[in-house]
Amino acid sequence: MINLAYAAPYVPVIPALLKRWRGVRHTWTGWDGSVWEISDPTTGVALAAEGLEGLGMPELVNYTHDSPVVHGVEWDGWLATGRKVYWNIIIYTGTATDDIPSTDAWVERHRAFWKTLRPGKTGVWTVEIPSRGEKFSLTLRLGSPDSYVYDRDPGRRGWMAYGIPLLPEQPFWEDEPVIKVWETGEQVDFFGPTGYGPDFFISPSSNLASAVVTNRGDVESYAKWTVFGPTKTVEVGVAGVVTPIDFPIPEGSKLILNSDPLDLIAELDGDDVMDQLPDFGPPPIPPGEDVKLSLAMDGTGKVQVEFTPLRLMGV
Repeated sequence: MINLAYAAPYVPVIPALLKRWRGVRHTWTGWDGSVWEISDPTTGVALAAEGLEGLGMPELVNYTHDSPVVHGVEWDGWLATGRKVYWNIIIYTGTATDDIPSTDAWVERHRAFWKTLRPGKTGVWTVEIPSRGEKFSLTLRLGSPDSYVYDRDPGRRGWMAYGIPLLPEQPFWEDEPVIKVWETGEQVDFFGPTGYGPDFFISPSSNLASAVVTNRGDVESYAKWTVFGPTKTVEVGVAGVVTPIDFPIPEGSKLILNSDPLDLIAELDGDDVMDQLPDFGPPPIPPGEDVKLSLAMDGTGKVQVEFTPLRLMGV
């Protein structure tokens, strides 16, 4: 009589350098829409803390000038010129979701993850701190990856580590967007029910006059302003610096003004109206609490402001 003994399938051990992040959650959303939980090694693709770059300060340049007759230099300003982002990623098979670790299982996961890093495409690295209710994100492109040396068969070992350089779209971490809306309320007949002369209405300005926002970021943020009709004239701006809108916006229409210098937009129902705004140029919203906006409207429409607080550091 022959007795056969069957051994359990080999399950590779999770590499020792991979540890679950404590109190911080990292996710990667690829250009293809796939979402990867990269702070938990058991998911199969994990971000190692060792050697990680990108959570700290961006690269800064200070501008100064000196004088031939005065010691020292005078500071003129600064710019964030970029941010270095570098991941050590381990692609692993043999988790509880894999029936039998194999070369095919590793290749499938390896290809699926690298598909999210196509040259020229962008993805989003999101960092969450649940205990603080905070979530930040950074839009990234693939940089110039190192040439990889396979010293072992990853299908047999069950994992492979990669160093991945990434290029940020802009140097600041983006907080969750802030969106606020103000409206004028019901119009009041200035002349009263038996008044004389032409119709003249004044819209209550308490809502507009008291408009404030809080910018949780570390630097100024450029806003997108949306004006919903009906309005005759409107002013939007910050701290007394305004852009006047002297043409009517019909009921059911909307005017969109994007003040970002890299993406200036002035469109009424999708049509460009920049030539009708000679003084276009709403200033950015500075960081801080209760930043006063400058809003005025002749009409019964609404004004919406939307901006993204920008942070110097991700954690």
